[in-house]
Amino acid sequence: MGINDRLNKLNMKRVASYLKRNGLRKTYYKVRERLNRDDEEKDYLIRVEEARLNEAEAERQRRKKFFHNYKFSILVPAYNTKPEFLKGMMDSVVAQTYTDWELCIADGSDTDIVQNTVKEYCALLDEETKSKIRHQRLNANRGIAGNSNGALVMAQGDYVGMLDHDDILTDNALYEIMEVLESGIERNGNIYSSKYKAFYSDEDKTDESETRYFDHHSKPDFDIDLLRSNNYICHFFVVKTQIARKAGGFRSEFNGAQDHDFIFRCIEQLEPEEIYHIPKVLYHWRSSIISTAENPDSKLYAYEAGKRAIKAHLDRLNIDAQVSDTSHLGFFRIKYLVNDPKVKIMTKDEWDYLTKESFEDIKEDYIMILGNNIKPLSKDYINELAGMLLRKEVGAVGGKILNKRGRIDSAGYMYDEDKKLKPLYRGMNGHYSGYLHRASLQHKVDGLAADCMMIKKSAVEYINKPVLSDKFLTLYDPFALFKRKV
Repeated sequence: MGINDRLNKLNMKRVASYLKRNGLRKTYYKVRERLNRDDEEKDYLIRVEEARLNEAEAERQRRKKFFHNYKFSILVPAYNTKPEFLKGMMDSVVAQTYTDWELCIADGSDTDIVQNTVKEYCALLDEETKSKIRHQRLNANRGIAGNSNGALVMAQGDYVGMLDHDDILTDNALYEIMEVLESGIERNGNIYSSKYKAFYSDEDKTDESETRYFDHHSKPDFDIDLLRSNNYICHFFVVKTQIARKAGGFRSEFNGAQDHDFIFRCIEQLEPEEIYHIPKVLYHWRSSIISTAENPDSKLYAYEAGKRAIKAHLDRLNIDAQVSDTSHLGFFRIKYLVNDPKVKIMTKDEWDYLTKESFEDIKEDYIMILGNNIKPLSKDYINELAGMLLRKEVGAVGGKILNKRGRIDSAGYMYDEDKKLKPLYRGMNGHYSGYLHRASLQHKVDGLAADCMMIKKSAVEYINKPVLSDKFLTLYDPFALFKRKV
């Protein structure tokens, strides 16, 4: 997507809205970073074409015999949908290479447009396929949450998946989930079941004509901290039907962020290892380059609902924390509240040469390793990092470290394909927010800068030297900011 595509009337309204909220300096860097990402993604359409199923592969998938055929209920809340978009959505479901599905369309329209479109579409199908498409005209428009609940009531499958009325699944979406379900089959006596209970995939956007694809969203494996910062799971989310129903379905008080709230209440019933991320684009979100409201601030209700959904989730877990906006709408900061944490500060050299006795003599709950070359820029960095460590599952946390030129020196580390730790965003302009703002959001990492991190003492094992146990999470928190002096 080029600069001419971005510089249209509605996107300029977005820029104006961002400028009003955040000022000229931040707006300048946001626009520059957005254009840089567009340039990096300019060949994405080619990659999409390369990933499409050829007929031989599609046929192989259609013939695949699974140990157990799970049935999927695709939930679609509809409201006065454009016929061409509704047909495109139905085409994508009918084209699935895994065929044990049902399409549940809950229609809250105040016209006959959806009903007539479904009827006309089904008239062209064979009897078997036609029987899988179930349309229910609701007695009124119940809003996005209420209409979604109407579709959930209709579901008869083992798993439910959420699909917007104008979006598109890839042909292999359900097949890829079945492959994962099959890989997780376990036996308990004479009962076989999969250990995986919820799934989500990568996604992208497509224009109204389905000829351009952009904004590829490559997601990490399950990360509760990132989910609290932003609904990164979003599409294509699939979960066991009984879990969805136990969660209570969708709640209208969170309209605009009803999916975020629903996902929280589903995953709260699960262990992280029961949630599987499929690193493939299985969902195309139909979105014109200019398909936002005339006034970008008109969706502020959705962002407020997002904050409330996160806070409700934290309250259910009895976690004392505040949720606030960041400079990017729809992306949030979680401030975990801590009261007078007991923290011992030492240099990396002191840490490296700790004897077992001297380690055991440490009375404080937390140890802040702070190199002589590191200068804290955040006055409240102790409470910021210690608040994250209050959570029993967290063992270590580090902040964002800038170099003397104002570029990112450390924003955590992740393992690459060769199982080597790779620094995230090193060398990136410190004013940039990173891929989908992740350099500016709290999230899980595999490692931290050795000379700037806070560690929970109880998460450390002493084996010749103090070592962080791998049973605990390691987190990155950009709201604790540091700078290398040289």
